Amino acid sequence: MTLLLEIIFGLAALYFVLTGSIYLFQRRLMYAPHRHVNTPHRDESPDLETIELKTADGLTLVSYYKAPRSTESGKAMPTVLYLHGNTGPAGDAAHKLIPVVNAGYGVLLLEYRGYGGNPGHPSEEGLIADAEAGLDFILSKQGDDARVYYYGMSLGTGVANGLAERRPPAGLIQECGFTSMTDAAKVHYPMFPVRHILKDTYESKRRIAKLQAPLLVLHGEKDKTVPVEQGKAVFEAAGSANKTLKLYPAGHHVDLYDFGAGDDVVDWLLAVGASRPPGGN
Repeated sequence: MTLLLEIIFGLAALYFVLTGSIYLFQRRLMYAPHRHVNTPHRDESPDLETIELKTADGLTLVSYYKAPRSTESGKAMPTVLYLHGNTGPAGDAAHKLIPVVNAGYGVLLLEYRGYGGNPGHPSEEGLIADAEAGLDFILSKQGDDARVYYYGMSLGTGVANGLAERRPPAGLIQECGFTSMTDAAKVHYPMFPVRHILKDTYESKRRIAKLQAPLLVLHGEKDKTVPVEQGKAVFEAAGSANKTLKLYPAGHHVDLYDFGAGDDVVDWLLAVGASRPPGGN
């Protein structure tokens, strides 16, 4: 009996040590700026200009920008603010913007604090502030009436929803998004009380309920990182009257562009622009 008690107490002590370690080092687990997203397209990129953004809390962030083309009427096409996932630098996702640029849209490929050599340390509030700095840069270049679509991928969906709650977009694209970071973490750490220890919760399902702009949700049905059920739940929760769900039966978490997601994004952007009422945002 004594040996059994010793084993139980030992396991309990180990559990509390592991829980404490997750609490203390959770942002190192959540944000992985020095790893790469390995896809066959990682080295592909449109022609982007390197720029500097100033955040409200005083950081200077290097990011990447392409101005939109003008239409025949002389009005600039919309711009896509792209917010990448938790792993690797922004450049790993640049290939996704090739079809968008080729269609004439502007893009701002945002690089977060602590990523890609930028100063600072990632956090929910910090990344949303970075996204806001990206939006301010676009508006400074194109005017306050510029149409800006937010495009978030994985972690970036949480950032995009946080920005959209503060400053509504012309439209929102969610690729492999989660209902909340708490729900996403429970998939990978079901044995730990993540609901009570997580600092950056990215409450996307709650935030997107307020969205009035058009919405496109993309998700792979074989996604093991963020289960497709969470993408569907975000779609259902969205307050948008105009919303579209695209599921990819063979898609995983980082390969949707191998199954036509790039064309789907451009088709959606063109359709939303064509249906926009005169004078609308």
